[in-house]
Amino acid sequence: MHLSYALELPERPGEVQKAFRIAPEASYVLSVKNPEKGSPANAGLRKQDQADYPDKLQKEFRGRRFDREDVELLDFEGAEFLLVGARTNPEVAYGVELDTDAADYEHADTVRRLRMVKSRHPVKPLFEGRWD
Repeated sequence: MHLSYALELPERPGEVQKAFRIAPEASYVLSVKNPEKGSPANAGLRKQDQADYPDKLQKEFRGRRFDREDVELLDFEGAEFLLVGARTNPEVAYGVELDTDAADYEHADTVRRLRMVKSRHPVKPLFEGRWD
């Protein structure tokens, strides 16, 4: 599985994006952790908080620590995943167009998909890329 993105908001990365090392666009390989394999000390979820996959999906891991083929593995509470940087320019690398539009709060696709309500969710960092 790959996750490729291009920032729509803020228009230019600010201090928040720099602090979290969020590039204007990037691509990652996404791998889901097998809950039956251990985690390093002080890493991962507690046993009772880990995903409990049905046998059919647990077999997707084929005994490995991670699986990157089945997106269904992400549909379970407690699913843990790892993002590994793959490309800094996914449009060129994969021949895809990451369409971004200048957006305002009412029309930003992310705001709509996350069902954010302006009165309850601070949006200044989203538009300005600055800490409040």
